[in-house]
Amino acid sequence: MIVSVKHLNKFLPNLKLDPYDVEKAFNELGFEVESVRKFSDAEGVIFAEVLDVFKNENSDRLDVVRLKTKLGQLTIQTTNRILKVGDLVICFPEGSKKGEQVFKNVQLKGHPSQGMLASWSEIGYQWDLLEHADQLLVLPKNFAGIDDDPMQVLNIDDYIIEIAINANRNDANSYYVLALELAAYYQSEINFNLSDVKANFQSEFQASNGKADHLSFSEIHGNKQTSIYEKTLLAKHGFSSLFDWAVNLTNLTLLNIGVPVHVYDAKKINKSIVADLYTGEVEILGTKRIAVNDVLAIKDDDEVISLACVMGLETTKSSQATQEYLFEIGVFNPKFVRHGAKEIKLLSHSATQGSRIITPYLAALAMQYIRNYCSDLKVSQIINPIKVNPLKKITINENTLLKYAGNNDLKGFDLAIKKMQILGFYFKDPYFIIPGYRYDIEIFEDIIEEIFRFYSYKNFQPKSFKTTPALIHQRDINKSFFQHQGYTETRTFSLVSQQRNFLNIFNFKEDIKLLTYVSKEHECIRNSIITSLQEVVIYNQKRKISAINIFERGMINYNHQVFGLASTTKTFAEIKQDIINFVSVDLEFLPLKNNPFIHPNVSAYILYQKQIIGWLGKIHPKYDTTNAFYAEFYDLNFKTTTKFKAINTNPLKTLDLTFELLEHQNMNEIINDIKQCGEIYQIIKIDDFQKEHCHNITLRITAYDTVIETLNQKFNK
Repeated sequence: MIVSVKHLNKFLPNLKLDPYDVEKAFNELGFEVESVRKFSDAEGVIFAEVLDVFKNENSDRLDVVRLKTKLGQLTIQTTNRILKVGDLVICFPEGSKKGEQVFKNVQLKGHPSQGMLASWSEIGYQWDLLEHADQLLVLPKNFAGIDDDPMQVLNIDDYIIEIAINANRNDANSYYVLALELAAYYQSEINFNLSDVKANFQSEFQASNGKADHLSFSEIHGNKQTSIYEKTLLAKHGFSSLFDWAVNLTNLTLLNIGVPVHVYDAKKINKSIVADLYTGEVEILGTKRIAVNDVLAIKDDDEVISLACVMGLETTKSSQATQEYLFEIGVFNPKFVRHGAKEIKLLSHSATQGSRIITPYLAALAMQYIRNYCSDLKVSQIINPIKVNPLKKITINENTLLKYAGNNDLKGFDLAIKKMQILGFYFKDPYFIIPGYRYDIEIFEDIIEEIFRFYSYKNFQPKSFKTTPALIHQRDINKSFFQHQGYTETRTFSLVSQQRNFLNIFNFKEDIKLLTYVSKEHECIRNSIITSLQEVVIYNQKRKISAINIFERGMINYNHQVFGLASTTKTFAEIKQDIINFVSVDLEFLPLKNNPFIHPNVSAYILYQKQIIGWLGKIHPKYDTTNAFYAEFYDLNFKTTTKFKAINTNPLKTLDLTFELLEHQNMNEIINDIKQCGEIYQIIKIDDFQKEHCHNITLRITAYDTVIETLNQKFNK
């Protein structure tokens, strides 16, 4: 909303509002101030009375104008030849400013020009909202004296504040409610007293609500003039005042009360009026014919007379010749208003306001405002008066207030509650009574928000938030680990065909088959993640990609989580080391020779604490053409604790031991036996001599001196 500080100050006569203090106040009250700016860049203009006008004999375009001002007589030349003796004008004398321009005395075609005469546009107003032509401003002779200050009289020295109104505070789109807010903030009185204007004639019009929530009228006979102050106020808000005074009054009501109003020429409509839905063609203001469908319209006995809260019609509009007026104020469902604006593809100021909630309280107040404005004319009774709802009552809950306030003392809120009384709130034990215009307040928490607004949130002292984490989760670095080892993550389906579900290293007792499935390719849950990784390797090899290193964490059989690895570039030993580094626990690798689908010469079971947790190797060439190494092991969430011990700086020693093994005997038992003798740094096989039914292997053991001695005593007796 655009707010004129000078006009707002008229509601608060005991205050002299400073625009930047008002900005601070609105922000503390919860309204977001978007900008504060001077209305005009004009400075130092004065009133002047035209004493003489004559043509500059040295120019075809210039008139020389002699003026009487409070600074004495001035001579100013102009090309706008509309002035005559006795006219009241405004001018920029020497030393005055228009933005960065400072006016000086100059010589023009043989005559002095001591400044510049001004138009509406040159003092900050949009001229086409006030005049039919952009020309010098000529005011009524009795409007002001030459000693008066036009900066004040014409409200040039004003500030404009632009405020973003909360979506649930449509009532605040009005000077009346904003003035109430400031009056409460500053604890000042508000000057807005409306009397009950008695009817001095009986109107013959009748009205019923129909599809409207409320639909009320007042008939006014006679004419008034819109004052220059009212015209300039409308212009500051983008409203034209070139219409009939009654139309200007509807816009003034919208600004001051925040309620849309429509006015008709009373002689152009029949006496019975109702709100109802309409489908058909209408001629809206501006002589534009539009077809509409199911719009809420105001109708008389014969035809549509307006589109409710959206737009008037050419056939019933008032004009300068109108003598009998009918003012309409309605409360309509916002959905109807939005639909009407959408149908005519035009959003008027009235429709913008009416597309949100208008309370019966403010609608009745707007009718009272119009009747007070027209109190010197012939005013009828209120036709179908608006029924104002009973004031809402909300039960007070002190415990809830204490909880939100964070303290045990409610006395600190006494001043805030006192300020709220200016807004119309009052306390009647055990209730808070809500003013009629505050439709947004429904529960006690809304009351608490109002109390805190006027208590001021800056009065709440910040407190540190005390909390103890119940659980700290360790960051999952599994994916990062494999990526750092050169693997790329892949994602595959857990469902495979029965034919592809041939691997079952973990010896699951039964396959998990689906009762219903989309296709034969996804009819059961895989028993091994390797069959899926094998398909990925095959697919990429067909694309001529030979260097493949992939991993996946996924599900097999009945919700068992495993890690799967596949590589065409890494050796058995390299993948084995990757797995050991990943799990960080002692693992055993035993030959895997008893599975027909696994290559018996390059594969091994992975054991942890004597239990099989996975395997590493190749698929049997009969079932695989990739020649890739695969590994699969359970995700057991291994937890290890790093233990630190003193560094042994003694040199390491080596010992070579030779053992005879049968043809199919595993040397794992020998290695375990060696490890029982102490801390072994390294065991490597350095020789393997084949015999007819056995073979001799030589192992080189690296360890500290004491361990080497123990090994000698045990194996070299």
